[in-house]
Amino acid sequence: MWTSLVAVAGTLLGSLMTHLFQRRNTERAELLTRERQWREERLAAYGAFAGAVVDYRRAQTGRVFGRLEEPNGTAHLEARAESHRLRSAAEHELFRVRLVSDDPELTRCAEQALELTAVVHYADTKEQVRERGGRAEQALDKFITAASVKVRVA
Repeated sequence: MWTSLVAVAGTLLGSLMTHLFQRRNTERAELLTRERQWREERLAAYGAFAGAVVDYRRAQTGRVFGRLEEPNGTAHLEARAESHRLRSAAEHELFRVRLVSDDPELTRCAEQALELTAVVHYADTKEQVRERGGRAEQALDKFITAASVKVRVA
């Protein structure tokens, strides 16, 4: 009789332990999957933002050069319209960065990169375009550096 009770108790204890270990492993796998998904979301958002800012900066440069060559010319007007379109795209990507980032400093870096890119078109000379574009590029590099740390850590 005692042998049967010990056998049943051992079987039940073994089943309980197996259940607990499987549940723990399942929870760990789900956590890793969620972390991987967050990492991929962040990587996509940060990369899309950086690409949008690069496109916007290029358009801003073209806009100034068009204005300097022929202020009322078709090329300048088209470049200005393209610049506005690309600013909207960059702002859209900034919203995505804000949604997926849990780091206020990283968000500030993104905002600064966009702000410095936005003022490129106020340049009055090609030299000013290069200076402002360079500052905007440095701000974007700062964002990319900060974002890469977050993506690697996650």
